[in-house]
Amino acid sequence: MRLATLIISGLTLLLSACATSMPTNPEDQASYWVSNASSSISKNDSQNTGHQIASALDLPTGGAKVRELFASQPKGREYYKMHIEKDISRVSSIYQANSIFQLLTTTKNSVVFPENQIAELFDNLRKKVIEGNISGLVPVDLSDNLSNFPELKSAEHQRVIIDRSIKNLQGNGSGSRLVAALIEYVQRVGVNSVEGKRIESLLPTMNIRRDELDVVAKVFPTFAVARKNDLTAQVFIQIKNADRLVNDDLMQVLRHKVRGVEWVPSAGAKTTTVVIERVRNDEKTLPERTQTITYATHEVNLLGAVLLMPRNASYLYDVVSGGAEIEYGYVVSAIVDGKTIHDEVIRGKVGGEYNRCQNARIQNVFGGVSSAGFVANDDMQRRCNNSSSAVSMEDLRKDIFSKVVDSVLKIPPIQVVHDLN
Repeated sequence: MRLATLIISGLTLLLSACATSMPTNPEDQASYWVSNASSSISKNDSQNTGHQIASALDLPTGGAKVRELFASQPKGREYYKMHIEKDISRVSSIYQANSIFQLLTTTKNSVVFPENQIAELFDNLRKKVIEGNISGLVPVDLSDNLSNFPELKSAEHQRVIIDRSIKNLQGNGSGSRLVAALIEYVQRVGVNSVEGKRIESLLPTMNIRRDELDVVAKVFPTFAVARKNDLTAQVFIQIKNADRLVNDDLMQVLRHKVRGVEWVPSAGAKTTTVVIERVRNDEKTLPERTQTITYATHEVNLLGAVLLMPRNASYLYDVVSGGAEIEYGYVVSAIVDGKTIHDEVIRGKVGGEYNRCQNARIQNVFGGVSSAGFVANDDMQRRCNNSSSAVSMEDLRKDIFSKVVDSVLKIPPIQVVHDLN
């Protein structure tokens, strides 16, 4: 235990020292990083040198201080160049490439490298991105910011980027931003161009979602209408053996939780008929009751009795209990073209008893009462540890409705459109 305390104390002191060693003034912070870089250069620590110089260059006067450092310790420039080259070699996304582009821009503005060296580093980064887009080692799609790499806007690279974006949409990673960018590209090249027609032919293979259809409809209205129909199931609901309130409440839950369904007022040729029959609904409410528990002084924990209770006083608290439960049973079935495609019985019980402890107090022999701020003993701990709050009958009904909805979501035509939306 003492060893753990010493370790924690040591870590606390170390963290405290680190926190206080960093200056608050930006100019002093630049000096701090340059000083650390100087120390790292002396130790031939190229990795830390690179990070420390990059941190200094991000601050006012950092460029001037780094130039002074390189004048006195030329190896620092070599280490910093190695640091950037290593970062470029590790680029695997356009996000990383943009970050290094910003680092190179800051480095160029700080004039810590000769012009030919900084130009070479920019060229190496561009080459990494351009070759990586073709090979897939730096996979670029339409969601990426290409402003730093205009070479990627050539016809050759755009074709690669478009194909990769389409492949992403054909998988599970589609997003509204990607779809919007694809439609913008079609608008640029022309809906009736070879590329526009190719993309139109591939639309059915993409996972276009309902919230993306308005964007798609700008250039492909026919597809948008057809896709909306694919994403919608017409469902006629019959609720049996339930009153109007249950009917309305259940329909409200269905509309809220089930996506892609048009709830129609009658059955039809393309309609899925869902029958929800309530076959059991026994609701029971146990009236709330209160029991007062009393402990004499000798039954209270010794420390509490001696320090917090007058002599011969009693410790009292109330245990409030009650309950509510519903034993339910529903049959959920679905019919398409006269054939039953789903039939499930849902049954069980929700709710139960609850209890809570309250109003812990100390009563002296003269009848005076004061609040008790401690647990009297193990018996009280046991009674009150399992306290539970009251559950309303309305909440229990909602719980049952959720179980009914879960069954409705298993119906194949509904499950398909729900998952697609």
